[in-house]
Amino acid sequence: MEVFEREARALDEAIRDFLAWKGLGVSCRAGCFACCYGWVTASRLEAEALLPHLTEAQRARVRAEGQARLALLKEAKDDPRFPERFFLLKRPCPLLEGGLCGVYPHRPLACRGVLTDEDPGYCQPGNPHPAPKAHHGPGHYLKVPHRMARMAMERLWEEEGRRYGFVLLGELSGLLYLLEEGLLSSREETKARLGALGVLGGRFGYQIV
Repeated sequence: MEVFEREARALDEAIRDFLAWKGLGVSCRAGCFACCYGWVTASRLEAEALLPHLTEAQRARVRAEGQARLALLKEAKDDPRFPERFFLLKRPCPLLEGGLCGVYPHRPLACRGVLTDEDPGYCQPGNPHPAPKAHHGPGHYLKVPHRMARMAMERLWEEEGRRYGFVLLGELSGLLYLLEEGLLSSREETKARLGALGVLGGRFGYQIV
């Protein structure tokens, strides 16, 4: 999906320039994957751009994990601590392979903005965070790359709205599963499908805007 690839490239370049300007070195490395336990929100355009790059093995894991996460969401989408509790479950992203992102060049924008210059051990679920520094956001993550990713996501949402007439946001694995199964189409049909699954709205459920 050209629009996603354009935003992803621009975001990567902007983050790289910011880190160089500030003289910041990130401690994130290959094989460091605690952030892959998180609840990742993506848009329909991001999921559509990622889907063609999945292998058959990845698609199979997405189908299984996507259904499981939709079931979890149905029960807990209004729980204010749901993302935190999910993180502590240490359920890896279905696209994680041998401690590495299996779709790294095509990963969502939200994943690209999660960086730290602290000890990566702080990223592990349940580990206490150090006292935040001035350039950190929540916990020990760098706040400017996180904000850059959010701005890139918002630009993508605008394009999605122009293309489809609405924007669909939700957890990545479930969203990929729904697209893989051909369960998303028009606004009303998508709303009805997500409503029937019990995952529409609420504090952390899928959003149609």
